Amino acid sequence: MHVLGRQVFTYCCFKAERIAQVTVARPLIGIVLSGAKEFWLGDAGQRFTAGDVFVLPGGATLDAVNIPDERHGLYESLLVEVASLPPSIARLPELPPVKRTGFDIHVTLTADLVDALAHAATTLATSDNAAILGEHRLAEVLMLLRPDPAARPLFDVPLADRIRWMVAADPSHRWTADELARRLAIGASTLRRRLTENGTPLRTVLAGARMQVAQSLLSTGGGNVTAAAEAAGYTSRSHFTRRFRSVYGNTPGEHRARRAG
Repeated sequence: MHVLGRQVFTYCCFKAERIAQVTVARPLIGIVLSGAKEFWLGDAGQRFTAGDVFVLPGGATLDAVNIPDERHGLYESLLVEVASLPPSIARLPELPPVKRTGFDIHVTLTADLVDALAHAATTLATSDNAAILGEHRLAEVLMLLRPDPAARPLFDVPLADRIRWMVAADPSHRWTADELARRLAIGASTLRRRLTENGTPLRTVLAGARMQVAQSLLSTGGGNVTAAAEAAGYTSRSHFTRRFRSVYGNTPGEHRARRAG
């Protein structure tokens, strides 16, 4: 295993191997560079050779078989982890349900997808300073993959997470259930019901997303307490401080000082 960047790495082996019960923590986009790869879910399996692209669902447990190329004895793949959807993708309406037939994680390649994958992998592997550009490149890949049923696991994310990403993109905006539901192309009552059923009421989701924005700003030294409160949509600094302490166990000022030290 060779880590190239925060979300991109290669895997290489020189002998055929079978890895049983591999659990993927987050969705992955994979490309076989050399040799062949098989995935097995029970008795159902798929084989991929050099140039093939596949998508692994987050949380899935599969058996993986890596087979080196007979000519040069090398198996190698490139893997891109999709830890979260870029805001530009998360704000898109939910995809309509698709009828899946059996085990199929093979993505249909197009010339545009090949170019986008190459650009995304190169950018993500450069440095942490390329995070914004890397997010843009990854969004291009996801936009091209979106219509492909095999790529659906990249977008089947909890409703609460979709809302968190939308709020994180504009935390100071006064989000309402009606506006969120309209952007997600569902009814407001449906949105509230689904969140409540999953134990994440809308008020809790909104407050948590805003606190994450403030915590990130304070942790990276990007602003003072007042700036963090404003970024999180709080007009009252005292209210913001009380809320922050209830979530993180210290005041925003203490949190910022500790990170700076």
